[in-house]
Amino acid sequence: MNIRRLRVITLPLAAATAVTVVAACSSSPSSGGSYSNVTFTTISPNTVITPGAPMNPFNATSNVFPSFDSMTLAWNAGNSADPNQELPGLAQSWSLSANGRSLTVHLQPGAKWSNGKPVTATDVVDSTAMWFAEGLASGYNLGGVKADNSTTVTFTQAPGAFDNLFETVLGEGSGSSTSTNDWIVPSFEYGKLLPANVWSTIAASLGTGSGKTAAVTALTNLGKKIAAYAPKTDISAGPFYIKRLNNSQALLVKNPDFYAASKVHVGNVIMEHDSTNQQIAGLLESSTLDTSPFVAMSSSVNAQIVAAGNKKITWPALVASAIAFDENVAPYNNVLVRQALAYVLNRTAIQHVGEPVVGTPSKTTIGAVSAALPDYLTPAQESALNPYSPNTAKATSLLESAGLTLKSGQWYLANGQPWTITLPVAQGFSDWQDASSVIKSELDSFGIPTTITAGPQWPQYQLNLFAGQYPVAWWLIALGPGANPTFSRIYGAYDGYVGVGSSLTRYATGNAAAKNFFNTPNTVTVPGVGTVNPGSLTAKLAELQLGTAAGLAEQKQIASELVKTINYEVPVVQLWDYVSLAYINGKRFTDFPTSTTLLGQNPGVWMAEGYLAAK
Repeated sequence: MNIRRLRVITLPLAAATAVTVVAACSSSPSSGGSYSNVTFTTISPNTVITPGAPMNPFNATSNVFPSFDSMTLAWNAGNSADPNQELPGLAQSWSLSANGRSLTVHLQPGAKWSNGKPVTATDVVDSTAMWFAEGLASGYNLGGVKADNSTTVTFTQAPGAFDNLFETVLGEGSGSSTSTNDWIVPSFEYGKLLPANVWSTIAASLGTGSGKTAAVTALTNLGKKIAAYAPKTDISAGPFYIKRLNNSQALLVKNPDFYAASKVHVGNVIMEHDSTNQQIAGLLESSTLDTSPFVAMSSSVNAQIVAAGNKKITWPALVASAIAFDENVAPYNNVLVRQALAYVLNRTAIQHVGEPVVGTPSKTTIGAVSAALPDYLTPAQESALNPYSPNTAKATSLLESAGLTLKSGQWYLANGQPWTITLPVAQGFSDWQDASSVIKSELDSFGIPTTITAGPQWPQYQLNLFAGQYPVAWWLIALGPGANPTFSRIYGAYDGYVGVGSSLTRYATGNAAAKNFFNTPNTVTVPGVGTVNPGSLTAKLAELQLGTAAGLAEQKQIASELVKTINYEVPVVQLWDYVSLAYINGKRFTDFPTSTTLLGQNPGVWMAEGYLAAK
């Protein structure tokens, strides 16, 4: 998912492991009627239209639109009480084995591609091989998949470690922060890219033998080949397919071969170009959009959007904005320096400018949204956390203890060099851009000259971050649902930890096998807690049997240690927690879903469930 447009999610709680398939559950969907000429206009939160880029969902800049033409087996419901809850996509139903290690999936009856060919188990098996090549499979401890018959497949976990979120292998919205997800693509188009020995290579990559390194390299090279592939036409298993696109918009038309085509009451979709928050706000003010994804804005812009006839809908979100540090780079390798910066940055002032409409100041730095604290800590433990209330005197004392010196209003590092900060902002993040002006003012006033630079778009911004180019950078944390995805935003792959089977390996910044830029210590001695290995603790959260009382109790214990560690170690300064937001314009359409479970999905999911009717 493109994280700039935050998926609608709720506050994290311990999750049960039972599979729950959710049906549309708000107002009654429309039925009947001919809607071949009805056009719905929106913006995909996942796609920046790029003419010339391939219509390939595995490409980082692909021209595909999740839930409209690109499909997964299911869509994650974002349920805080059950992170494994999914809405049906190409999968009609699924069942988890008693030990939680295998998942059997039944495809939708009559599912077809837009050229009329059936969606089969072979498509799923070949797509799964591509997940391994694209580096997506390790996030679920996926070991393999087999076709039981033409419409049924069974996924299995890799031996060793247990992943209690294994069901999220089904589809999009599972917590992955990459620009690709677990798409199902047609074997008749993509299968030719797979070598005959792809599954033996995958098996070797999961093992510990001498061929592991060569297998990983082979899969990495295959992933690049797959991502670069450009089909001549859009081949869709969703409710629409792309007819044409240009720099400003794409036109999608109804797919008559979609498995639920009779429920879809929209004939065409215009997808506007997604570039900046300001552009989306302008389209809303002009009543161009029938609905929009998340958009950051000022209070005055929000008022203008509502005045134009758009209805604003908000609900809790599981994501927070933070400033992250590369602890390989001085002075950010010193915990006292990071704590000092937490005292300098005024979270309330920064949030007020950066995200006044859909943000609330974080209570403190904890790695999870503030509202989730009761899920992890007792009231006494919560009150014992350091709130890092703005206090420049404490910041000064900490920096002096770390060996830094203040001369004529400017801080100098222990090596005598002046301390300056360069803070990049990913393109399109207007809330980060606005907030950065406050951060610059506060740091400049404190004696740390700060420069704000315009970074690239989110995919390249992340690559630069993973390559160690940004010692100080904006980052999104606390992405749930579920404790493991939440804390993995700091102590998971972005800190170099990659686990397959029973093995947990840590990689350095710049290694293709991981996306490390935090470089935190292997262990941290936390006052009142003791020595903590946060990477191992975070990985262990994925192995707990959350359907048991013992598993839930252990999750809370581990999460409490991680919260205390983050609060002390300060790998990030947490600034604000987001609130989920969407706008709906009812001038042209009626019968929008009302449940937040569905509102949190892309509109293609609404249409597949029978919602939306032209006025």
